[in-house]
Amino acid sequence: MPSSSASGTGSLGSRLGRIRGSKDHKKVNRKTQPVNEKFLPGWKKLSSFVYYRQDISESPFGSVKIIKEGAPFLTGSHDFNIEQLLFYDLETTGLSGGAGTLAFLAGFGWTEQNRLIVNQYFLSDFPGEVDFLLRIKELLAENKILVSYNGKSFDHPLLKTRFLLKGMQMPVLSEIDLLHISRRLWKNRLPSCRLGVIENNILDIHRVGDIPGIDIPDVYFNFLKNSQTDKLQDVFKHHLQDIKSLAFLFSHIERLWNKPEHCQDEDKTSLGKLLLLKKRTEGLTLLRTSWEDGDYDAGKFLSLYLKRAGSIVEAVAVWEEMWKKRQDIFQGIELAKYYEHKVKDIPRALKIVTTLMEKDIYLLSKKGFDKLDYRKKRLKRKLLKGS
Repeated sequence: MPSSSASGTGSLGSRLGRIRGSKDHKKVNRKTQPVNEKFLPGWKKLSSFVYYRQDISESPFGSVKIIKEGAPFLTGSHDFNIEQLLFYDLETTGLSGGAGTLAFLAGFGWTEQNRLIVNQYFLSDFPGEVDFLLRIKELLAENKILVSYNGKSFDHPLLKTRFLLKGMQMPVLSEIDLLHISRRLWKNRLPSCRLGVIENNILDIHRVGDIPGIDIPDVYFNFLKNSQTDKLQDVFKHHLQDIKSLAFLFSHIERLWNKPEHCQDEDKTSLGKLLLLKKRTEGLTLLRTSWEDGDYDAGKFLSLYLKRAGSIVEAVAVWEEMWKKRQDIFQGIELAKYYEHKVKDIPRALKIVTTLMEKDIYLLSKKGFDKLDYRKKRLKRKLLKGS
């Protein structure tokens, strides 16, 4: 994922300036040579400029083997095996994509039985990029499904570009980007949906002494210039945790999806919405509970769902309750439409519209006010015609 995915310190502008200044490969004053293995403890040399290490830990999926059709992160309509998932992340030489940015550290994780296996590949200098990409390509089998965090917007296009620039074809695989579903679930209660924030607040993962992602390109360029490797270990550790967190996040969402009744109270509205979008009726239960607990947003979504489903009486009951608590535009307009067109109770509809115009005149845009004024005039004409 882009190195801006973790919080950093200092001026972003100054860091960007240093990165851009360092990114011109021709200006790096150094001798191109393979890295002495002693500088990379725990890594194996695969070729002159490519190194590799493997980490094995306990899988977060437990006994789960199959992800069923209809899960919120599915890109297709079929079940798939957990072992098809390939969690991946890149560390790169810059904060944006394009031909001038390349990946120098790539990691891919997958599960085998109860183990989570992560392979990391490190490019110690630019001449080894072809070998680096070939090692990555070996893992991209046809049946694999990529899993990333903002990978569809950053990592995948960057990797594809590097393949093309080296005259190679990157295998075509489907991809699940967990950033998008994370935003659906938690954007309303978290300060942001960066992976680090998700770790702290949702996964209960707390990093100690973690290097800010924004500093990582600087560390790599310093390594190229003067072979400084002390900070590289921090980069490797940060990168490995990113991939592990992807697996734990996927597992957490999978558990929420299959046992929504166990979700936290503050997640009931967002999870209920997501369930209903996937035609899971448990979403209604979550939204009703959240609405009864006073969540206004849950009431809005619940009432519109009931309206579209033909349960207009239930929808009206929600709007009436919302109107008693708060005379806002949403429930006011819905009730006005209902009493005008369904019940033909013109006086009641007119009273609601008049209340809205008197109450919220300064909160409405001119267009919104004009719409209410038009509705009010129409209701008055109907009232006169009826009398």
